[in-house]
Amino acid sequence: MRVQAAVIGFAAGVSVVLGATVSVAADAKRPAATVGSGGTATLEEIIVTARKRSENLRDIPASIVAIPETVLKEAHIAQLDDISGVVSNLNIFEAHDNSPAVTMRGVGAFEVVQGVGFYANDVQLFEGQTVRPNDVARIEVLKGPQGTLYGGANIGGAIKYVTKDPTPTWQNEASVELGQYSTWNLAAVLSGPISDKLGVRFSAYDDNHDGYIYDTYHQTTYGKGHDHGARLTFVYEPQAATRVRLAFSADDYSSQNQNLLYRVNPAVDPQFTAPYTANEYRYSVDDYFDPSFIRKIFSSTLQVDHQLTDNVALTSITSQFFSFNRGVTDFAKKPIPIDLLFQNADHRVYTEELRLASSGHSDLDWLVGAFAQYHGLQYTNSDWLYNADPSNPQIVGTDYDQQTKIQKQYAVFGDLTYHVGRWQMELGLRGEYYTSNAKAYNDQTPPPRDPHLTAPQLTGHQFSPRVSVQYKLSPQTNIYGTIARGFEPADLVEQNFQISAIRPEIATSYELGTKSQLPHGAQLTAAVFYIDYKDRLYNMMRLDPTLNIVEVETNIGPSRNYGAEVDFAVPLSNEFKLSGGIGTTKAIWGNAMYADPQLTAAAQVIDPAAAPVLRNLNGLTAPFTPEYSANLALEWTHSLVNGYKLGARIDGSAVGQSYWDPNDFAKQEPYRLLNVGAHLDGGNWTWAVHVSNLTGTKYNTIYWDAWDVGAPHSIGRINRPRTFVASGTFHF
Repeated sequence: MRVQAAVIGFAAGVSVVLGATVSVAADAKRPAATVGSGGTATLEEIIVTARKRSENLRDIPASIVAIPETVLKEAHIAQLDDISGVVSNLNIFEAHDNSPAVTMRGVGAFEVVQGVGFYANDVQLFEGQTVRPNDVARIEVLKGPQGTLYGGANIGGAIKYVTKDPTPTWQNEASVELGQYSTWNLAAVLSGPISDKLGVRFSAYDDNHDGYIYDTYHQTTYGKGHDHGARLTFVYEPQAATRVRLAFSADDYSSQNQNLLYRVNPAVDPQFTAPYTANEYRYSVDDYFDPSFIRKIFSSTLQVDHQLTDNVALTSITSQFFSFNRGVTDFAKKPIPIDLLFQNADHRVYTEELRLASSGHSDLDWLVGAFAQYHGLQYTNSDWLYNADPSNPQIVGTDYDQQTKIQKQYAVFGDLTYHVGRWQMELGLRGEYYTSNAKAYNDQTPPPRDPHLTAPQLTGHQFSPRVSVQYKLSPQTNIYGTIARGFEPADLVEQNFQISAIRPEIATSYELGTKSQLPHGAQLTAAVFYIDYKDRLYNMMRLDPTLNIVEVETNIGPSRNYGAEVDFAVPLSNEFKLSGGIGTTKAIWGNAMYADPQLTAAAQVIDPAAAPVLRNLNGLTAPFTPEYSANLALEWTHSLVNGYKLGARIDGSAVGQSYWDPNDFAKQEPYRLLNVGAHLDGGNWTWAVHVSNLTGTKYNTIYWDAWDVGAPHSIGRINRPRTFVASGTFHF
């Protein structure tokens, strides 16, 4: 009750102050690139598609951050984890295979399930980074549960890449980027009309870089990567009422970056009970076996938009996604031959979405639709077990595990928004039914058990409602309140020689906020939120008493997440713009019983047969949730002679303390990052330079405490080092 009262009071206070401030502003919208009094430039109106229709961002009662193409280029947002540097309360790290491990406002199971969905337009991406920056018009970050319109697996939010369509005239470009670690990246785009009804856009890329992780045993550097692929988009408009978009995407990625984790001696006392800061950072490993990773992705999307009447539009989206992963890694992470692990993962996804929606201008905006998805997964892990003798390595055993799973989802959804006077009221609901079938084979299953494992089909259903109210204090200022619910579907997982069911995670979010355009075009948004998060998942790999590797994935219990965010953009003059944001999140465990590894280890020192020691986590901080995150950027643009323009950007981010495990044992210390860049535009050329992580800051992107994994050492993964790149782009 005290938390909710504080949240309501904060939002009301911010709204009153902003309302008073904005009441003196002009009612008319200010167009992009205009100059106000005193030479101050104004900012453009931001149009997004968060509710699956084009709207002004200020008119949507939800926390949304839109990253435009200009910021993508000038901030050199080239990889998934770069996004978190410009969005508050977003905790995202790139895993070894260029896929994300992400939480938003402390919600989303880190490196277990996706939790925060990634989308290319309205089609979900399940891994990798198949949409490249030069194909992105903007990125929309939707905070909070997005279950109503986007379905399960978006419990924490959604990150949406809005892609570019073919241009009405031929606009082509070719670019080359060179930099540290033998970086050389090539890209090309061809875009234009084939006829008056058909347009095409083709983009291709070839990225190459050496690694920065040194292997002390082989005295060589690992992490070399090669990523190449292409995207082809056709847009066909046979008549004014019909628009067809057909897109194909392919990506071929290979790397030595498979689980390049370093070993850390446990910094604990003899009683295993002293929490510590995980602040040992090394750009080196001690692996005996050479790592490798190969992934191939192919996807296609067919979207048909047809205007049935002046007020009703039909949309059909049909998509397909295939991926094939093959990884090899040293599982023991030691300079002796113990365990060479082969990891394969294949995905087959087919989806269909149909929806009817209102169009034009009216007091009632509505949308109804249906959705179906088939997701086939196959995981294969095989180990070659060695004799631990580097002078004469011999295979002494093998282990083979395979899991095959088929997940299906079916949903109907609707969303109504009614406008009356200064009020906007929204009601949305999604009903989703899902199934999961799994079978597995484990050749280490102890006799007399059958190594072939099966389980009954898992079924479940969830409802994801959304209710919001928004009031327009003035033509430029809105305040809103929103209640939204999302979930992560229940599932079947193979662990500990059996197939077990995990319960669905459910998050209900309560949010109050305001959005405003201030005098001279400045923009300000603020929000407070409270999230009731149930059945949080946690996952780790452990050594069991027989020294077999077992996976532990379980629902621990509930947490309550609450915090606040403020984002702003201010045009200081016609040459300078300042923007930034700050957010804070507290994620506090409720009554959650957890088999505490440290207390269990202490008990087993006295009695090796002691049972796991259960601990109530109530009041502790849930993992993967920094206390705060902030970002600040200063941009400068100066016009030169003959149409040339010179620009520069300096931006920084700060991330607060967080914990790596449920019982607050291993802590990540706060850290700060600084990036700088500059660009010169003129004629047909754009030249740019950029330095990421200018100060060479070090921090962990993942960390497993020794007692959590039951190993003699902790395991960590370090962030990317300082990197300098320079690029040239020719437009023709």
